[in-house]
Amino acid sequence: MPTDLKIVTVKLPKSDLRRMPSGKTRSEFIRAAVSEKLAREGAPGWRPKTDLGRKFLALSDRFEGERLDAKAIGEELRQRRGGVG
Repeated sequence: MPTDLKIVTVKLPKSDLRRMPSGKTRSEFIRAAVSEKLAREGAPGWRPKTDLGRKFLALSDRFEGERLDAKAIGEELRQRRGGVG
């Protein structure tokens, strides 16, 4: 059993509560159900909230999988400055 548990309080309809096992197994049942639901949905994609964040995301998408070394970064900067520098 995980040791880093957090207590959460929820309100459920009585009809749902009656269908769940009682006692200590109820917590296990709820944890298993939440884990199953989260596993099915997958993690939502991160979306930036600021203009700068959106620009960084666009650059990241543009150059995904491409890693530049120091020489390539210098060349990219020269091209952006119009061959100066």
